[in-house]
Amino acid sequence: MSTDRNRKALVTLAVGSRYEKMFERYGRDVWRRYCEKFAYDLIVITEPLDNSPRGRERSPAWQKLLILSQEWSGRYERVVWADTDVMINNQHAPDIIDAVPVEKVGAADAYSFPSQAIHAIALQRKYSRWRSLGVSYVDNISPGLYYENRGIPGGELDRLVQTGVFTCSPKNHRELFEHIYYHYEDETKRAEGNYEMPALSYELVKHDLVHWISPQFNLCVGDVIAAFYPFLFYSSARPSIFTRVANKIRRELHLNANDRRSKAQDAALKNIYELGYFTHFAGCPEMMENLYAQLLDNAADPARL
Repeated sequence: MSTDRNRKALVTLAVGSRYEKMFERYGRDVWRRYCEKFAYDLIVITEPLDNSPRGRERSPAWQKLLILSQEWSGRYERVVWADTDVMINNQHAPDIIDAVPVEKVGAADAYSFPSQAIHAIALQRKYSRWRSLGVSYVDNISPGLYYENRGIPGGELDRLVQTGVFTCSPKNHRELFEHIYYHYEDETKRAEGNYEMPALSYELVKHDLVHWISPQFNLCVGDVIAAFYPFLFYSSARPSIFTRVANKIRRELHLNANDRRSKAQDAALKNIYELGYFTHFAGCPEMMENLYAQLLDNAADPARL
């Protein structure tokens, strides 16, 4: 076997100008340094892998299931997938495949940070917020309900793979990924259905193919905010009497509440980033610019972010 070629690849799909621009601004340079540090090739896919009518009518997120079917994938022993809305903390992140057996898919449990009990509280907070705004959502209060409400008979399962980041192997997982892609349909065809995630998680958990890794490798910003910082990011649709009185006092004292709130939000985002290895802005990519600007301002050498 050749020793002068990387045997690992870090892969993402950036189809469409929005995702290409997002990755070029927040991802490419930082991901490249992670790859250099741990001997990965970086592969950024900018064209659909399946351009058939069925492929086009589903979210491009499904096409992560085809990365192991590409001619180039046969060159690698291990492939790491990450969504384009992931920011890597190169100061702290170790090699994600460390301790993951090659026959397993390394992934984080979507319900595990920081515990299932606190995650349930965070979900209830998000649901309450969405209901007040009239936002459509699917009830995910438990992993079993997550599957069942998406037409998958996984009510007995107690774990859920967060598919924004995972490790896999072309040799061991190509056939299963292809089976999921070609045999499952997108039941909701909406973002709240999470596209390929229910099917991929169900098949992996059901067949005991997951090596569970730290949620730091897929730290979902929205979940952390709902658990620990809802007072900074979720303004009430109908302010309480306490909020109205506090705002009146601030106006009378000429205090700028927005500036104070903005600084607190900045600090919260920075703290979330420092907690994780791969910070995942699922459902809130607009916050990436806020964090990126802070990192640039605070970096001794911005080129080494």
